[in-house]
Amino acid sequence: MKKLYFIFTVLVIVSMFMGRMWFSPFSSVEELNKTILLEVRTPRIMAVLLGGAALGLSGLAFQNLFKNYLAGPDILGVTSGSAFGAVLAILFLPFNSYLIQFSSFLFGIVAVALVYRFAQVINSSTVGLVLTGIVISAVFSGAIGLFKYLADPYNKLPTIVFWLLGSFSGVSWKDLSISMLPMSLGIIGLLTMGWIFNILSLGDDEAKALGVDTKKWRKIIIIFATLSSSSITALAGMIGWIGLVSPHIARLIVGFENRKLVPATALIGATLLLVCDDFARTLGPAEIPLSILTNFIGAPILFFILFKRGKMYYARS
Repeated sequence: MKKLYFIFTVLVIVSMFMGRMWFSPFSSVEELNKTILLEVRTPRIMAVLLGGAALGLSGLAFQNLFKNYLAGPDILGVTSGSAFGAVLAILFLPFNSYLIQFSSFLFGIVAVALVYRFAQVINSSTVGLVLTGIVISAVFSGAIGLFKYLADPYNKLPTIVFWLLGSFSGVSWKDLSISMLPMSLGIIGLLTMGWIFNILSLGDDEAKALGVDTKKWRKIIIIFATLSSSSITALAGMIGWIGLVSPHIARLIVGFENRKLVPATALIGATLLLVCDDFARTLGPAEIPLSILTNFIGAPILFFILFKRGKMYYARS
């Protein structure tokens, strides 16, 4: 973990001085450099770090909650539901960051509630859960496609398309201040859930014997996880794979004990998204959408982890 903290710190410092305009931290502080550093890169990097931690923790929460290592905000419909809510607000309501945030969070909750309820009905904890999440996600994705078809191609549609691709470009202190409170509440809430994740992993009967109200805690976890993931979705659009991959990487480093796994997952999620965002704003002449990079980076990482630890995961499922 010490090496991980060191890598994280170095990356944050380097990220502050890299971009379209590179400058050395040891050079004289010019007015332009100061403005770029304080007004452009600092809020963006803070948003990236909070967003990565939020996605990683929400992915870990859903994996623990449903006892499924393939669970995550995107697979269980939270991302699609949140995106639907945000697109709905962009299309039919006056453009307002607060309305987008609220609508995104509301439909994220609706998506998870539907997945959880349908999974209970079909009485399946693994395959049925994933399939139900795919169905719910497909419904919301279809609705988003319909809204894109109906949107004004000159005003609303470009805003929706750019938002759906995912990007932290142009994130300001005002944008961050709107999303920081719900995102921070979700992150802090999930950071305190290590002990309850350990108890819930024992099974409902053992948890109840220890005096734990499993239904109440599941609802609390769902609220915190959905609050985290929907907040970052409303701020930066749809960002896949971070929530799914980060817990797996953390397990390779610290193991399965959730009191260590929870903070490690937050740190890895923040680091991984920061690396993707650094690539997004430096690889080409124009900024690359984050969803493209997270797909290219996340999929091979997950394949490697499943190849390395697949038998262990199957045995614990």
